[in-house]
Amino acid sequence: MEKRTAAKHDGTKATVKAAEVKTEVKTAVKAAETKAAGKVEETKAAVKEAVVEKKEAGTAAVKAVEAKAAEVKEKEKAVVETVKEKKPGRPAKKPAKAAKAAKEEMKPEVVIQFQGNEAVVEEAIEKAKAQYVAEGHRVSSIKTLKIYLKPEEYAAYYVINDKFAGRVDLF
Repeated sequence: MEKRTAAKHDGTKATVKAAEVKTEVKTAVKAAETKAAGKVEETKAAVKEAVVEKKEAGTAAVKAVEAKAAEVKEKEKAVVETVKEKKPGRPAKKPAKAAKAAKEEMKPEVVIQFQGNEAVVEEAIEKAKAQYVAEGHRVSSIKTLKIYLKPEEYAAYYVINDKFAGRVDLF
């Protein structure tokens, strides 16, 4: 009977040892998981810190560019003031566009007369544009317009953008 008790006792020791090993393994796994989670958190924190640093660097660069632009504007103002001081008696020039806009352009009215009929060329031009638009095109797409008047046919022929041709009644 002693052998049975010893074997039973050895089985209990083995069970206890297996339980201890199992507990150690669980503890080691938990420790590894905790360590890995800590590494992940450290990595996240490092990434966040790097992003913040990049944003700050970008903001600093933008501010530096804005400061440089302001500096250039100040230098430009100083140069303009210097030029104005050197030429005190000379009045400032007026913009060329304003002078052209104020001056009205003369538009002649061209009238065609043929066998008792009369037509204004501007009306033929407008008819050609209207027909072009009616065909599905836009007026803004017209870059060139050529009108050919043939009073003997009572017609005006047109070519738009050297691609589209058509005919409109002249009279």
